[in-house]
Amino acid sequence: MKKIILAIAALALIASPAMAVDWNFYGSARVATYYIDNGDADSLFAPNPGANAGVDQPIGIDDEGVQWELADNTRLGARVKAESISGRFEFATSHSDSHDGPVSTRLLYGDWDFGAASLRVGKSYTPTSQFISGQGYAEDLGLLGVGTNYGRRVGGLQLMFGGFTVALLEPNTTNGDAYGTFIGGDVDAYLPKIEAGWGMTMDTWNFNLMGGFQTVEVEDVGPDEEDIDINSWIIGADVGFNFGPAYIKAAGSYGENWTQARWSDLGWVNDTFAGGVWDLDDDVDDSENWQAALVGGFKFTDQLTFEVGGGYRSADSDVNGTDEDEAWAVYGQAVITLAPGVFLVPEVGYFDFEDGVDGSDAGDSFYAGAKWQIDF
Repeated sequence: MKKIILAIAALALIASPAMAVDWNFYGSARVATYYIDNGDADSLFAPNPGANAGVDQPIGIDDEGVQWELADNTRLGARVKAESISGRFEFATSHSDSHDGPVSTRLLYGDWDFGAASLRVGKSYTPTSQFISGQGYAEDLGLLGVGTNYGRRVGGLQLMFGGFTVALLEPNTTNGDAYGTFIGGDVDAYLPKIEAGWGMTMDTWNFNLMGGFQTVEVEDVGPDEEDIDINSWIIGADVGFNFGPAYIKAAGSYGENWTQARWSDLGWVNDTFAGGVWDLDDDVDDSENWQAALVGGFKFTDQLTFEVGGGYRSADSDVNGTDEDEAWAVYGQAVITLAPGVFLVPEVGYFDFEDGVDGSDAGDSFYAGAKWQIDF
């Protein structure tokens, strides 16, 4: 009898869950419908194919026409919670003219709240990203790379406590476009990319401070097989104020050699000279980079909000004979809530790529249309 009781108790223990797990699935379907005129914008999406991989390039360079397609940031995911353990995964589906479009992983991480702090393990947004803009064009660009910084979604470790975040992230050692100016070099990293941020949210305002650093070594550069160190760093801040139905937000960042660390490398400007370049001897010509953005809006009703914004970016390389590379963008939009979770976002915008590093006109780009979105 004792053995039977013990067996029943063991089965009951196995059958009962160790902890309650809450699963909250979500999705967001998005379709981009824009008329686009890239004119003679030589810098738009070029000449940086490495940075442009995975970036929505609606109708190509030197072209105009209609973009009418599933947005590549359409997503499906879930948030999971089980006592002190939580996590999130999120997948994206790309537009395709067949029934089998590609699927990619946007987010995949787990959090452990151990009281004093939380540890995040996996792929997540990083502390240097500045999300202040609602610009819907090009996969909800949000002026990223043209005024606001984007640290991407990167695998690594993040420790979060009291509004602070310290992250040790996968360094960028891709020997592609970012290191194309280091002929024949082998890129190695001996430290993770380091990023940190601190922010607070009040009733009527919020702010965030951030910074990052990456160092890599490029070995066997050029015919003399030199070993070259490239240091990349960034500092920045963003702030927002609410005035009843109105709001205003601003962001800025400054640093060097962003291309190698893949900060703001979405391909909207020529990133080659936003990074360090081999000087054909034994050193690196650094690039001084900065950008800033300003966004304002007004909520007329729960169903209608207007927003305008603009951003500017500059890359000033030490390479002899190169000019400052600049770009700026402006947009205006209306966010119309047709029903809970159903949004129509008419928007018009303009990009100007000023003069390139060789002093020639890099062109401009205009778009007008709308983003359609249903969250479920």
